Parts: sequence; structure tokens; C-alpha cells
Amino acid sequence: MSCLVNRALVATSLCAATLLGSTAVQAQSPQEESSPTKYLRVSRDKDQKPEALETAVVSFAPKSGEKNVTVDLVSAIHIGDDVYFDALNRLFEDYDIVLYEMVKPKDVTPARGFTDRQQTPLALVQRMLPSMLDLSFQVDSIDYTPKNFVHADLTPTELGEAMRKRGETGMSLFIKVVKEVMQQYQEEWANGGSLSGNVSDAEILSFLTRKEGAQQLKALIAGKLEELGPDMGLGATLDSILIVDRNEAALKVLKEQLANRKNGKPLRIAVYYGAAHMPDMASRLTEDFQMQQGDVSWVQAWDITRASKKSALEGLLQLLQQPQ
Repeated sequence: MSCLVNRALVATSLCAATLLGSTAVQAQSPQEESSPTKYLRVSRDKDQKPEALETAVVSFAPKSGEKNVTVDLVSAIHIGDDVYFDALNRLFEDYDIVLYEMVKPKDVTPARGFTDRQQTPLALVQRMLPSMLDLSFQVDSIDYTPKNFVHADLTPTELGEAMRKRGETGMSLFIKVVKEVMQQYQEEWANGGSLSGNVSDAEILSFLTRKEGAQQLKALIAGKLEELGPDMGLGATLDSILIVDRNEAALKVLKEQLANRKNGKPLRIAVYYGAAHMPDMASRLTEDFQMQQGDVSWVQAWDITRASKKSALEGLLQLLQQPQ
């Protein structure tokens, strides 16, 4: 049974990727970054114990040397500490334009909490993980109403059309995704990797029922997310639909915003998307927009050392008791 529990933990990590103390922003020169650039990392103490999960802000500027245009890829993980989202809200005030991801109708302006989404079964599933980990959900915490926020994603209709162009239906997509996920598990299992049963059922029960357990669960999931690497283990099918198609939509809007720049006026643009989107976006900025990477800074998303106020099980029960 423990192997099944471990697989469930990895699936939970994928959910965190795709929902995808004082918040510190630490600058690094590009020479200090390994290649390829990470967009999500775990910082550790001298004993290699995880202290924080961090997301990257990676700056790009024209290769021509022009100083008045910058495009920052602001990586997101969609659940985090309150101070993480507070720091991002302050950060976004410094940009002329913030391009953001969200599959939604064009005429809908997202408000914090998105009360209509809270009534759906999918919304309940999305909120389970932050409730268990004593974290907050992005749509409850980010202010999407400022005038510098510009939607840069597909609408539900456009996403459906992108699926049809690829010959996908809801059922065929489901089958392909399940097949790819199971293949990843089988390969990792065969290679004796970290999915091969290294957490006991007793430890899982401890994670769920003790306040300290929620903190330990955060450390475990953060490590799994870092281990999955830049593509977050999405697989080819989800990568093509969730990453490639939506990145094309986002960078189409970026191109329009750059074209609308007037009289050489300085322009700072943030592209606020999930960390799994960023390697492809960086490649497109380099190749299609003739930009080059500059500085990298890091924002603390999870303080893993912070003691949880309740156990994971208590958080889950509180969520389930809320009126749906």
C-alpha cells in the first residue's frame, strides 16, 4: 500500500505545479545561474534540510542593447504563503504591463476569490491542497483589477478549439494523460527512483494528523516539485495543450504590447505564468523576440520552517464543511 501512497503524493505534487516569514527577493547575476535556468527551487540550510520553496523572476532585454525595454518572466506556483502573494502584488505595481494567465471568457474581470468558481467540484479539488498545507490559493490572493493587468491566455472556447485542431476530445485527452503519467511512474519504479516506496503508511498518517505533519508534507512536496524539473512532469499531451498553445497566446499579446510602445518610451512588462511555462517562454523570447537573459531573482513562496496552525486533516475537514 505504501507504494500507492507515494504515487498519490507525486500526483499531489503535480497538482501543486499545475494549479501550479518575510518574503525575500534575492538577486543573482546571470553568470551564477546554471544552464538551463531553474524557475522553481528549494533552498536548504547547512544540513540540507529544506527551508523554503522559491520561484524565479528572470529578466530579458533586447539583444540590440536597447535599455528601455525589459520583459520579466515572473514564475508562479498557484498556492503559497499569504506574504508570497502580498510580495507579488507589490512587485506588479512596478510594471507598466502585467500579462497574466487564466483560462476565462474575455469579458470576465477576475476578482479575488472568484466566488462563481468556488461552487464547482473542480474548485473544491483545487482548494484541497492549500487547505491541507496551510497555504493560500492564488485567485484568492492576487489582485487582478489594476489597470496594468492584461489578460494573455486562451478563452475556454479557444482552448477547446486548440484541442480539436490537435484531434483531441475530452476522453482522448484523458486517456493519453493517464497513459503518460503511468508510463512515467513505471519508468521511475523500474529505475529504483524516488517513487519506489520510500514513505511508509505510518508516516503518511502522521503527516495528516499532526500540525508538524503539514509542515513535513510541504517539505516533501517541495522536494518532489524540484525533482520533477522544468517541465513539471506534465507529459507530451499536457505540455502541448497546457504549455505550447497557451504560451503562443501569451506571446501574441506580448508582441502586440511591444508594438504599441510609443516614441521609445521606457516599458517594463511582466509575464506572470506558472513555472512550467517558463522554459518554453524563455526559448521563444530568445529566438522569436531577439532578447537575451539578464538577472535572476528569487521570491519565497513557501516558508517550510513556518509551523502550521492546524493539521492537514483539520484543514481538509474545514474545507469540506464550508457551504458549496
